[in-house]
This record gives sequence, structure tokens and C-alpha cells, in this order.
Amino acid sequence: MPLSTEAELVQNSAMSAALVWAFTREFFGQTRKERGPILPLALPVLPMTLHQETVESLHGRNYDGGLDLALAENRTLTIDLQERMQAMLPQTMRALDVAFATGLITYDRATGELRPVRKTDPFRSDSEEVRRMLNTATRLGYWFATINPERLGSLLRIRL
Repeated sequence: MPLSTEAELVQNSAMSAALVWAFTREFFGQTRKERGPILPLALPVLPMTLHQETVESLHGRNYDGGLDLALAENRTLTIDLQERMQAMLPQTMRALDVAFATGLITYDRATGELRPVRKTDPFRSDSEEVRRMLNTATRLGYWFATINPERLGSLLRIRL
């Protein structure tokens, strides 16, 4: 495998790990640090934060009611989300591996929850696109923590 391809894989997995971390950190904070997201709740994170149309619709939304409003305005955001989740499962697992290995998050075996370890951003970026993706991941963490999982699955048209 050419070095440039390997470097791209590492960078993508690192970025994906940061997105999962941002999601997990916000989810954990919204539950008053009582619980983290279970693994199935993390599966839609990359398919949503790496999807340009979804990021454009969600990155600047208000936390309260923002997901509902975005989905009401653009019902196409959930089209094929379940299929994207399945297709991106290997990338999500690599992102989790990187996040665990670098100390961004941990897995609580007793509860089956992801927990943030790192409290501060793992990197700074001058890229507006990266900031929007991280903002989207943070908002997803908030919404996934505050919306009942059954309702969330129904809203996003996915099986959790």
C-alpha cells in the first residue's frame, strides 16, 4: 500500500475518532456525567458527520429542538442513513479503536457505555469544514442524550 494511502487512512481514522469523542463527550455531559452512549447510539455518528448535506443542515442548529426542526425542513437527511451506517461500520470500528488507543474515550464493560476520557479538544483546526463536522458531532451528542432512543430511531428512520 502506498505511503500516501496509509497516511490518508490514519488521518481519516483520527478525524473519525475525534468525531466520536466529541459526540461521546457531549452525551456524557448532558446526562450530568451519569451515563455515556451505548455503542448502537454511536453508529450513526460518522454516517451523519461525514455527510455534507447533514452537516450543512445540523452544524449551527440550536440545541433545543434543532434536530426536529432540521428533519422537518429536510426529510432527505434520513434517506439511506441505515444503509450508510452499515456501510460505514468498519470505519466506525476503526475510529473507536483509535479513540480507545489514544485515550480519547473508554468503554465501561459493566454498563456497555462509551465514556470520554479527554476533556479538551484533541486538536485545533483552521478548516471550517472540520469545525462544522465537530459541531455536528457535538449536537448529535446533545440530541441523542436528550431524546428517547425509540423516538430517535423513529426520527432518523434507523434501527438502534
